[in-house]
Amino acid sequence: MSFNNLGSDVNIRRLGIGSRSDVCNLLFVSVARDLAFNLSNNLSKLHRIEFISDDNQLVAKVQARPETVDVVLIGAELNNPLGWAQRIHTMDKHLPIVILGSAAKCGQLRRDLMFSPFVGHEIVVWPTTDIDGLTDVLVDAAQRRQQRQLYQEAVIANAHAQIEVLPLLQPETAEYIEGLFDHEPIGVLATDPDGTTITINRQARHILQLPEDSALGTPLPKLFPKEERARVSKLLAAANQANGRLPPELFEFPIEGGRSCFIEVTASAFSHPRGRRGAMFVLQEVTLRIQAEKQRTEAVVELRLIATALAALHDINAGNDNLSEKIRHSLHLGCEQFGLPIGLVSRVEGNSFNIVESVSDKPRFAAGRVLKLNRTYCATAIDSSEPIAFGHAGSTPWREHSSYKDSRLESYIGVRIIVGNTLFGTLCFMGEEPRRIPFSAAEREIVKLIARWIAGELLRERSEAHMRKLSSAIEQAADAVIITDPAGKIEYVNPSFEALTGYAREEVTGNKAHFLQCDEEVQEELWTAIQNGNIYRFLLSNKTKNGRLYHEQMTVSPLKDNKGTTAHLIATGQDVTALIEAKEQDRKRQAELAHAGRLSTLGGMVSGLAHELNQPLCAIMTYAQTCVRKMQAGDARLEDLQHGLDQIVRQAQRADEIFMRIRNFSKKSQIRRQRASIQEIIETTLGFIKSEIAHNQIKLRVKFLKEKRLVFADSIQIQQVLLNLVRNSVDALSTVTRKKKEISITVTSEGSHFTKIVIADTGCGCPPQELQRLFDPFFTTKEAGLGVGLSISQGIIEDHGGKLWLENSSAKGSTFCLTIPNWRNSDNANRAS
Repeated sequence: MSFNNLGSDVNIRRLGIGSRSDVCNLLFVSVARDLAFNLSNNLSKLHRIEFISDDNQLVAKVQARPETVDVVLIGAELNNPLGWAQRIHTMDKHLPIVILGSAAKCGQLRRDLMFSPFVGHEIVVWPTTDIDGLTDVLVDAAQRRQQRQLYQEAVIANAHAQIEVLPLLQPETAEYIEGLFDHEPIGVLATDPDGTTITINRQARHILQLPEDSALGTPLPKLFPKEERARVSKLLAAANQANGRLPPELFEFPIEGGRSCFIEVTASAFSHPRGRRGAMFVLQEVTLRIQAEKQRTEAVVELRLIATALAALHDINAGNDNLSEKIRHSLHLGCEQFGLPIGLVSRVEGNSFNIVESVSDKPRFAAGRVLKLNRTYCATAIDSSEPIAFGHAGSTPWREHSSYKDSRLESYIGVRIIVGNTLFGTLCFMGEEPRRIPFSAAEREIVKLIARWIAGELLRERSEAHMRKLSSAIEQAADAVIITDPAGKIEYVNPSFEALTGYAREEVTGNKAHFLQCDEEVQEELWTAIQNGNIYRFLLSNKTKNGRLYHEQMTVSPLKDNKGTTAHLIATGQDVTALIEAKEQDRKRQAELAHAGRLSTLGGMVSGLAHELNQPLCAIMTYAQTCVRKMQAGDARLEDLQHGLDQIVRQAQRADEIFMRIRNFSKKSQIRRQRASIQEIIETTLGFIKSEIAHNQIKLRVKFLKEKRLVFADSIQIQQVLLNLVRNSVDALSTVTRKKKEISITVTSEGSHFTKIVIADTGCGCPPQELQRLFDPFFTTKEAGLGVGLSISQGIIEDHGGKLWLENSSAKGSTFCLTIPNWRNSDNANRAS
């Protein structure tokens, strides 16, 4: 490895330099010394490094003998490395260049390289962190460079050899060699020192568009177009004086249709067989390459225009201006880009062309003006997804348009604005003067770019307004609102939450939400609903910061992102404390009223109850008197006394059962719903009134289901309802003189969740005009009634979750129905637990 620092006294040589074919020359431009030494350790002994720190040295080195340089390495600390690369490639586009940069800078360098003109394809951007990989890149690039040069030199040498030895060969051999030379894939011709063409192959004639054998003996400049002959003469003179190959030069040849083709000519000197010097020229048609480079340059210019517009829009967007000011700035940007004095953003509604924002000194196009859409060029633009553009309306059919007749607008470029999926209006730029050049593809892209930017800003403004409205609604909502992350940690609470709980937002943010700290069963159901994407509602009781009990009706919903993943939980809590307390008070009043109703019912059953109690009391008296007489007579046997005393005990127990039933029915107690047998409830109820039924000579029919029916109810309250309905039937039958007096009680199923009880009688029924008021409080058809029995009964059944109604009523009798929830209903079981 050898180092040579031009312009300094440092010269480190590890190996003597061999021939040009054995050594690869690497130019290091502003490369750090420590990096260079690391690279030297990785490179082979056949690589020589030269340091360049001045651009004049670099230019002189490459310009003097570009073939002696194999790779150029540009250091990371050099300013404007792409400018250096462009300068090198103006002299030799095939010279490999490696640009070093930090890992963060490499991406930007690669993007800039894509849009940099005047550079070839032999440029690589490489990070300074990958030294081993950099070594491989340098070696590979140097090898490619040398192989390419060797190929070119071989082609020229082959042409030299063929041209030099061709006259010395035997005729047969010369003819064979001449045939090979004539079929070379590149064009080759040779001249004598005077510039006369002495040899030319078929490919050269084809490239120069010459007829067969017409070029021999012709001065070289005459084979080229007149415009290029001076340059050819200069190249010929340089070739005659050169010691080797000259850099290739490009010549333009006009062809049919006003087009051009491009020929790359590489000149070099050669020795004529008779000792005279001459020149040889290798020709290659590179029209496609030149066209591609021209298109690339044009694309770069267009991309730079678009990039400039993008940068300007970015600057506008980064400002603190409002939407209206931003749109005006974008209109100024468009006017500058297109060289037009008028810029408009419109809102299209039907045939109305409402100018939203404007850059114009003409009152006709001021913001706020409303024009007729069909009298503007934009009427065409809204129907096209691509911009409508023309630079001289007066020379095109656009001169017949009403807008041209109204305003004489010669230049126009406009495109529609789509906000979301809906047409908003148009963006257009106009002028009264014709444009000197047509609108380019880049300008059409720029107007589309500005329109999309405006559409995005309008959509963002709408979204932000919508979000502000939602945020304001949440902030001012009467219900508490809690937003958590997927794990349930609080991210936001609204003021209503703070007012309800007494906790400030800062105190709860980051903590687990209170609605996730309820009992395990509710939590399990909640998370199951969330995972299934469903909404979950439940009643939550909790304490405020100062210990006050409150109740919330909670609704928890999952908020999903675009991928369908739950991103947040949103919970709303309605304060139902007052409602719960009111319901509790209502239950207490209902219980008081029910208790009063039961006492009233018992009061109305005094005679029946007295008769029922009289039977066991009479039996007790009878058995007691019998035992006394036998004892007084002195002939009492122990067995007889035992029998009498047993009967007394049995009748006393019967009386006690009656008293217990009355006491349980009449006492004030807490409402307690639990599992109960409907058959036992009905049988207990009938125990109160069977004597009254018998006294009135009423036939009672009771029909139960085959299987035991369990309901979820307060047994005493259901007994009260049934007793009230049966007593009403007894009262209805008391005025009936017909022989058939009957009450039937039937138990059936009402779906899978309810038990239905039907109580029917053959009484006189209820008058039709009184049916609507039958369940109203204090309405009664009885002379001594209070009118609260049915009202209380209906409240009890509805409080149980069931229904009580009059099925039918006529002169032949009435039928009442009621439903009670079954115990198997899971909701009831949960409530009971």
